[in-house]
Amino acid sequence: MDFDTINLLSGKVFQITWDLGRRCNYDCTYCPVTRHDNFSPHASLEELKNSVNFVYSYVDLYMQYRKEDRANISFTGGEPTVNPNFIPFVKYLKEAYEEKYKDRWQNALTLTTNGAMSQKMAQAVIDNLSHVTVSYHAESNQKLKDQVKDRILQFKKAEDNGNFRINVNVMFHAQYFDECKDLCEFLEEHDVKYVPRVIGEEADSKPSFAHKYSPEQLDYMKNYWNNNTKKLNKEKEVSKVLSAAGEKKNESDKLGMSIGRPCCGMRNMCLSNKTESITSQFVNKRDFKGWSCSVNWFFLHIEQQTDSVFHHQTCQAKFDGTRGAIGKLSQGDIILEDLRYKLENKKMTTIICPKQTCGCGLCAPKSMYSERYKEVVAEHIDVRVLNVDN
Repeated sequence: MDFDTINLLSGKVFQITWDLGRRCNYDCTYCPVTRHDNFSPHASLEELKNSVNFVYSYVDLYMQYRKEDRANISFTGGEPTVNPNFIPFVKYLKEAYEEKYKDRWQNALTLTTNGAMSQKMAQAVIDNLSHVTVSYHAESNQKLKDQVKDRILQFKKAEDNGNFRINVNVMFHAQYFDECKDLCEFLEEHDVKYVPRVIGEEADSKPSFAHKYSPEQLDYMKNYWNNNTKKLNKEKEVSKVLSAAGEKKNESDKLGMSIGRPCCGMRNMCLSNKTESITSQFVNKRDFKGWSCSVNWFFLHIEQQTDSVFHHQTCQAKFDGTRGAIGKLSQGDIILEDLRYKLENKKMTTIICPKQTCGCGLCAPKSMYSERYKEVVAEHIDVRVLNVDN
């Protein structure tokens, strides 16, 4: 189906991704060097605490004009749990929220991890956070992979006991494809929610043999998402959502990008045009350049190590139509002052997508047409704050 608008149907939270540092206990060949290393110093507890007031103040400003009052802080990296200050910092964040914001909006603390952690650390995660996303990476050694499976079962037991959730991103590696399929069967046997992911979804992904998929491997992924979409649209006849796998133009092409991308948060989206619509967790279109997008109303990304603040980690869209950081974390007051002015004076700029390939964040409501965009975002925000001249 050729669609011109995406609306978000579930998981309408304000998502803060907080990259605590690049330090990681893995060294995946496909992970960009800007996302991981094994030598960066850990952020100190004091450095992390100094950032809390900005993050909560930023979210609080947006919450005054959003119709959904839930926020979610997701810790990323690198690998967040290798920082010895991780759990003490999480505890501090919870105390700061309880002290000032608990009566204003809801907040959850979550973690994205490779799962290679001790049983003791996993229990600390269960005790202090509400949700964990485990990314399964098949390049690691068998001992680590067995440990990750043990941690998944430990998290699943906590989920079954209530007040905790787990899902798994299975990073389908071209050379370990059957192993990844077996893991999906293992997860289904234990009733663990998972998302099969192709490697190389992002334009800045590091070139690697990991995402040189065969046509048969791509067909497997396409069939999965076609079947998933059909299940979400029981009352409709849904044509195939995904196109056939194209041929590589050259050796550097990432076939993983050619089939589209799922919402990594497993959110339901409405893909529509003037005459029809479907519900899907997968989008086969990746190019939204020039579309009106609400990514700033649904996302915030913090990079602790580089002292940077972005509207979103991968798209990095700015109000002026360019890409990059919206400011320094250490100078958060400047960002807050500008945001407060835009909201209070009804001069909130609508972001026009500057990027050729959309990645994480594709679930943010967006449209090719400005009037249709305003109709869609009116379901989520007070549109009176939007700049009518934008």
